[in-house]
Amino acid sequence: MYDLFEDICMERLIFDDVPSDDILLMYPYKLRNESILRDNICNMKNVIREYIKEVEQYSMCVSVISKLIWDSQKISMQNEADEHQRKADKLAEQMNDGISPYAWCIKKNFDKYIDYIHYKADYLVYLDKI
Repeated sequence: MYDLFEDICMERLIFDDVPSDDILLMYPYKLRNESILRDNICNMKNVIREYIKEVEQYSMCVSVISKLIWDSQKISMQNEADEHQRKADKLAEQMNDGISPYAWCIKKNFDKYIDYIHYKADYLVYLDKI
């Protein structure tokens, strides 16, 4: 993630449809007026909630596997986890289309002070250099 001394932009993603999770967006200030990033944010916004859902479903499936007794159950749950991972990977490709060498990363339950401003959100989606 970013060095706290680096200039960053923070903005909330606003969705036109039903109320949803609170999603905070963070990216380097120097990129704020870049048309490629602005276009990508619009595209990413269209799939971010579905991506989060798939990642969480994957994590849930993986956590259940160790609690199962029968191999057939474990295999079935692993197959379900793999399917959620495939869907998440496909959505990540859409989210990150055209912004290389950067990619969007997600952190759940973000609650921090940055430059003396308190930010709290269900999810932080931040742009990171890969």
